[in-house]
Parts: sequence; C-alpha cells; structure tokens
Amino acid sequence: MRDLVLRDALRTMAGDAALRLRDLLAAGQEIPYEVRESGNGSPLAQYVPQTSRFIRDHASELLALDSFGTACAALESAALAGVYLEEMGVPEPAEARRRGELAGVVFLCRLWQGSTDFTLDDQPLEDAMEELLVLGETAEGEIEIAVPLRGFQMDAERVELASATIVRSDTVDVPAEARGTDGMGAAGWEPTFLAVARVDATPAPDAAGDPDEDVDDAGDLGLRAVAAFRRVVTTLQLFKAGSVALGPYAWIRSAGDRWRRIATGAGKPRPGGYRLADTELADLAGFSRALAAPHTPFSRLESEGSGFPATLRRALSRFQAGLERPVTVEALNDYLLTLRFLLEGGGPAALGMPMRVAALCAEPDDRTEVKATVDHALAIERELWSGEPIAGAERRPPAEVAAEVEDLTRAILGDAACGHLGTELRTTADEILLGEGLQVGEGAPETRGETAEWSPGEPLDEFEMDTLSEELEAAIAPPAPHRELALEEPLDEEPFQEEPLEQRPLEEPAAPEHGFIRAQNLIHEMEPVEPEFEWEEPVPSSEREPRDQHEAGPQEPESDGAEIRVLRPRPASGPVDELIADSDEHRRQVANRVSFLFPQPETTEWQVREVGYDRTRRAKVDDPTTNAS
Repeated sequence: MRDLVLRDALRTMAGDAALRLRDLLAAGQEIPYEVRESGNGSPLAQYVPQTSRFIRDHASELLALDSFGTACAALESAALAGVYLEEMGVPEPAEARRRGELAGVVFLCRLWQGSTDFTLDDQPLEDAMEELLVLGETAEGEIEIAVPLRGFQMDAERVELASATIVRSDTVDVPAEARGTDGMGAAGWEPTFLAVARVDATPAPDAAGDPDEDVDDAGDLGLRAVAAFRRVVTTLQLFKAGSVALGPYAWIRSAGDRWRRIATGAGKPRPGGYRLADTELADLAGFSRALAAPHTPFSRLESEGSGFPATLRRALSRFQAGLERPVTVEALNDYLLTLRFLLEGGGPAALGMPMRVAALCAEPDDRTEVKATVDHALAIERELWSGEPIAGAERRPPAEVAAEVEDLTRAILGDAACGHLGTELRTTADEILLGEGLQVGEGAPETRGETAEWSPGEPLDEFEMDTLSEELEAAIAPPAPHRELALEEPLDEEPFQEEPLEQRPLEEPAAPEHGFIRAQNLIHEMEPVEPEFEWEEPVPSSEREPRDQHEAGPQEPESDGAEIRVLRPRPASGPVDELIADSDEHRRQVANRVSFLFPQPETTEWQVREVGYDRTRRAKVDDPTTNAS
C-alpha cells in the first residue's frame, strides 16, 4: 500500500535539501571529480562528478533540516528504510533512527547522481520516489487488507502494532469509499482510521498436504482478513476502556490487482468512541507485542481447541458481547459470566469468586473494597433476575458498579492473555492469598530464621522482678484449711438437735486478694493409718446370733466359731517403697503447682451422725383385716 505521507515527506525533504546544498556551493564548497579515460579512443580525459560523496560529506548539514528528520521517520515508520538499504546494497544499521537517516541520505544520492547544480526536476524526483515506494507494494503470494475502525480516534497519524498498523485514511492510497465517515461513529471533520496489514495468500493445504486449489480465493481471503483484524480489535479492547469495532466492510487486493470489498460481519459498538492519547502509543505497542508472543495463550486462541486457550476464548467472546451492549448495566451479566468462567469453583482454598477477583486485581489494603464491589454487582444481578431488592448494603448506581466490574474483568483478561497468571487462575488467586497469609505468620523480616518463636523483649529490672514474685506468691498461696466432717460421734449420744437458723452464726468466706479462689490438692497430705488399728473381718451372716429386737446399741461379735484376722500396715522399707514415696511426692508437687487453675467451691460445714439400724427389726404394719374388724 502506497504511503501518501511518505511521498509528501520525501518531496518536501528533496526541496529543502536542494536549497541547502546550493548554499554550500555558493559558500565555496566544491564537488569532487574523478578523472577517467574516455574509453572511446579520445585522448581527452573524462571528469565524473562525485555528487554522492559530496552529499555524504555534508550529511550533518542535511540532518539539521526539519523536513529531513520527518522524512526519515516516515521511512522507518513505513518499514521501508531497511528494505531500501538492502536493495541499494548498503549495510543496514541496527538502530532504527540511524537506519532511517542513512536511507534518507541514500535517497538524495540517488536523486542527484551525476548532478553538479542540485536542480530539482519533477521527473527525476518521481523516478527516485517510485524506486523507493515500489518496495512497499504487495509481493506475489500476499494480499493487502484495509479495514476501517469504528469509533477509533488519535492525534498521531500511525501506530505500529504486532499484527497490523493503524493509519489515518488520508495518508495511504486506498479507495475513496474506505475514507468515508458514514457509520464510523465520528464527526464529519474527524478523520477515519484504518487497520492495514498483509497476510499470506497461499491456499491452505488439503489432507494430502498439497495446496487446495478448489477453495474460493475471495471467500478464503475474506475469512483470513476478518480473523486477522479481530485480534487488533481485541487488543484495543483489552488495553483500555472504550467502544471500538471493525467497520462493516474491508478492502483487499493482491499483487497487481484492484481493490475488492468484502463484508466483515462485525457488530456495532456501544456509543462513546475510543480515543488514544499520544502518551499511550508506546504502551499499546508494547502490549500488542506481549500478546503476540508465541508462548502466550492469546497467540494460541485459534490453534488449540481445548485447555486454557479454549477457556480464554470463551471468556473473551462473552466479554466482547458485553462491550456491544448499548447500555452498560445490560452488560453486567456478561462481565460476571466472564469472571465465572475463569474464577468460580475449585482451587486449593475453595474461595469465592469475589475474593479471587480481589486477590488478582488489588493490593492487600484495597481488597476489601474490590470484593465489596463484586458482591454488590452480584446483588444487582440477582435484583435484575428476580426483582429482589438489595438489602443491607449502601445502594450504589448500577452503571457505576458495572463500569468498575468491566475494568476488573479487563485487567484479569489482559494478564491472563499475556500468560502472567498461568493456566489456572483459580489456583493462582488462592496461592496469592495463602502465600500472603503465611508471610504474615512468619513475623518481621529481621526476625525470620530465629530459633525462638517470639521475641523475649526487654529484661525486667530488679524492682519489677520483686513485685512480680510477690504477686505470684500471693496468687498461688494455699487457702485456709477447711473443717473436716465430724463423723466420729458415737450413736448412743443424744439425738442431734438442729439449731434455729436465726441463732446459727454465719461465716462468710474471705475473698482472696487476687480475686478468685484456687483449690489445693490435699490428698497426699493425709496422715497414714495408725499401726495400732485392727481390722476385724466380718463374720458370715449364717453364723451370727440373732439380736434382741429391743436392743438399740451395737453388740460385740462372738469370737467362737469365727477366726479373727488382724490386718496391719506394712512398714515402709526397701527400694520399691522409696520409689513409690518419691513418685507420690512428685505427684503432690505437680498437683500443688496446678491447683490454682481449679476454683475452690464454697465450704459447707455439716455435722451428720452415723445412721444406725437393726437388720433383724421389722416394721410394724397395720393389718387391714384387723382394722376392718
């Protein structure tokens, strides 16, 4: 495709360079000559002007011209500088700016080759420009495509993307119909921008591996054109918010052929337009190159029918369907479905979709707000479906919430398409949250790697240690011993008479200083049984003599007919008994140490006599027959 901007830039540069070179000649600079033999048998020598050498020697004077820099930039922008140097047999520099400047100098050398006065004629200029511009024509086996972009506007004339170039329509040689603004979503005074590219026109191979010549060329080329430029629109949609789409028609042509129009089948975008600032051009170019890298899921969308590229393709399709909705709120369901495709269900932590969106899109301090936004969007979706109003939360404008969810969805899709989030976004989001949770539990960076779990802090001084010791001693001090139950009173004494409640003294247990009562284990403090105590084994009931029914007191058992064995405690001696005693002492110490953990119940001082009864005594029951008589 002929670049009209480049043609105008070359013409302007040639006019300014001619004036500067003439000024150099007028100032006394001379063009060097090479003396050669005539070669036709004449004895006279032939003088050949070295105009190219003169231009190269004064290239610094030409670089100071504004038009020279503009033309060199246009050469590099049109990707013709390197091709032109290669065609002229000049080594190609690696630096883009140096390559464009060298191509401009070579063009001027070709323009005034053999000239001595630097006159600018139209025919030599046209020939020199045609020699350069023909290198940008479509080669054999390629087709050239130009598609208008609906709603797209920018101040620059050209921006190079990975798979296409966006140019202003009045700067390239395209049909007049492609430059029209009707239906493009732009005002009459605003220019139309085109996405242009070249694709391989070789027929696709058939099952045997040979080119399929039966395929309709026009239809096949149209499908390839639409597929190629849909990636351009997707790149723009993932880069920033805005309404952009392909135009209804595209124009294609092959080498030496005329332009043909084909339908793209693209839908109409949402009103609003898509404006690209000059500061965003470099970022957009870098983003497009990142998406087009061979290892990214975006570059494998069409080639792989399963796995993560297929999931991403479905999510992108739903997201783009939301961008085509005329109202932002109507697209909220599309954005939430896109997020569900990528983030809902599964994962190592089994988290919900709102929390995973917050993990992927926000820093830890901002995740609460992002999660609340997604939760509010889900509530709005339920309200749109069922009519149930949102309860509990502060109601926000639905259009504002839908716009924020669109930005969150765009950010996740952009990172996923570039491969920054891996092939399983659920796992990535869960691992981000789990990793930050473990990082919080590890403590400060300067204390990591320590053997101690907590820092001991600053040591206490002597006064604080004494105060703490007194408080601990007061806390673990044993309580006052309580009165034991009196069970040793004989049965023959007077019957127990209960004192009136008014005369009984009330003893309030003193509250401990530390505010709670602690129990103390006194089991091991009990005195051992006296050695003089004798235990008499009871006599079987069949050998006992009957007792008098009127006898109230206990009787001494008869020793006749029954053997009485006396059980005495075994004296503590030997290593086994010492070991047992040591074990008892250890348990006693442990029990006293933890006794303060168990509160001591309030003591109740009771005096209960032993209940005595006669086993041979029967109760007197009135005979009902006797009473009846």
